[in-house]
Amino acid sequence: MKKSDPPGTVASENFDLTSAVDRAPLSRRNLWTIVLAAVVVVLDGFDNQLLALSLPQISEELNVSRGSFSWIFAVGFLGLAIGAGLGGWLGDRIGRKPCTMLAIVIFAGTTCLLATAQNLMTIGVLRAISGLGVGMVFPLVTALVAETSPLKSRSLAVAASMVCVPIGGLAGGLVAAEILPTQGWRFLFLVGGAVPLLFTVVVGMFMRESVFFLADRGRRSDMAQVRARLAEVGYHLTDNTRVHARENSTIARASFAALLQPAVRRDSIALWAVFFLSMLGVYSFFSWGPALFADAGFDAAFASRSISIYNFGGIVMTIAAAAAITRFGSRKVLTVLAYGAGITALWLAVQRPDPETSSVALIVQLLLLGAFFAGLQSTLYTLAAFVYPANVRSTGVGMSASVGRFGAITASFAGAALLAISSGALFVLLAVAGLAAGVLLLVVRRHSPPRLAGSPAAIPSDSAGVTEQRS
Repeated sequence: MKKSDPPGTVASENFDLTSAVDRAPLSRRNLWTIVLAAVVVVLDGFDNQLLALSLPQISEELNVSRGSFSWIFAVGFLGLAIGAGLGGWLGDRIGRKPCTMLAIVIFAGTTCLLATAQNLMTIGVLRAISGLGVGMVFPLVTALVAETSPLKSRSLAVAASMVCVPIGGLAGGLVAAEILPTQGWRFLFLVGGAVPLLFTVVVGMFMRESVFFLADRGRRSDMAQVRARLAEVGYHLTDNTRVHARENSTIARASFAALLQPAVRRDSIALWAVFFLSMLGVYSFFSWGPALFADAGFDAAFASRSISIYNFGGIVMTIAAAAAITRFGSRKVLTVLAYGAGITALWLAVQRPDPETSSVALIVQLLLLGAFFAGLQSTLYTLAAFVYPANVRSTGVGMSASVGRFGAITASFAGAALLAISSGALFVLLAVAGLAAGVLLLVVRRHSPPRLAGSPAAIPSDSAGVTEQRS
C-alpha cells in the first residue's frame, strides 16, 4: 500500500503502519488511552512529592534532623535513574501497558508501606524501590502516547503528558495541606498509595496497548487487534496483509546495546548528554533555589514562591513549545529553548537576585528561567520519541531519562558546592548547561521536521537515522 492511498480494503500486500498511524484521526478510544496515561503521570508526580511535603512531621515524630534525609533523597534519585532504564527496556520486551501497571503497583505499593515505617533505614529502602516505579513511568508513557497519537498532534500530546508531573506535585501540595494538619503523614501516604492502586484497575480495563508493539510482536491474537484498530480509522486489512511496524529499521531487537548501533549512535550520545544537562539545570534550581534566595536576604515566603514562579513558566512554555514543534520542527524550537536557558542564567549571574532591586525584573527572570529550562526538559521527551524506532522507542526514551537523572544527582552535590562560593557561581553552571545543550541539539541529526502552513505533513520513516530528517 502506498502512502498516498486512501483508507479502504487492503489485500495481500505490505502495509506501512507508521504512515497509517501518522495520518489517521485520533479515535475516541485512543484519546482515552492518552488521557489515562496522563493521569498515571499525575499520580506519579503526586506520590513523588509526598516525602518532601511530609518531611517536617516525619523528622519530628522520629526525632531526627531534616539533614538526615539527604541520603534518602539521593537513593530516591538513583532509583529514578535505574527505573527509567529498566522500565524502557521492559516496555519494549513485554509491552507498554503491562509495564505501566507494574510501575504503578511498585510506586503505589511502596507508598502505602511507607505509612508503616518506624525508622530512617526503612524509609530509605522503600524510597529507593518507589523511585524504581516512578522512574519507569516516563519512558512507558512517552512511548505509548507517541505511538497512539497522529503525527499532527504527537508533540503536543507527549508534552502535555509530561506537564502532568508538576500538576501532580501541585495536587500533592493541595491534598497534603488538608490531610497533614488533621490526619498526619501516615494517613497521607496511605491515601497517596491507595488511589493509584485502585486506578491500576481502570488502566487494565481501558488503556490500549501500543499498536506498534502488537504488530512488532506479531502473535496471531496481536495481529487481530491490529486489524481491528486499523479498521476503526478506515483501513480494512485481510488476513494475508503484511504489516510493517518498523519500516527500514536496522535495529532488530530491543536492547541497550542497540541504542549505540551506527544508525542511532550519534543521536543517542548527543540526546543523552542534553537530557543530563537539562536535568542538571532544572534540579540545580529545584534543590538550591529557595536556599539561594534565603541567603540573599529574601523572606521565606518569596523563597518558597520562587519555585512556583519557575514551575509556572515551565508549564506554559512546554505547551507553547510543543505546538511550535508541530509547526517549525524540533531542531529550531529546542535549540531556542536551550540557548534561552543559558542566556537567562547569564543574566541572573550578572544581575544577581537582590531584595533591594525591582521584584518585577526578578519575577521575569524566574519565569524565563523556568520557561526555558523546564520547557526544554519536558519537550525533550518528544524528541526522544522521534529519534528511536518503535521496537526500541521505550528503551531509548528510558535510557535518555536514566542518564538525565544522573544530572539531577550531580545537581544535588555541585549546586551545594557552587552556592557556597556565590549565587553567581550557581547561575554560571546553569548558563554553561543551557548553552552546551544548545550546541548538542545541533549535533542530533534526526529531528522532527517542520510542517509549514499550506504544505502537506512530512511523514518520517521509522528508521531512526537510516533516512535522515533535517529541519
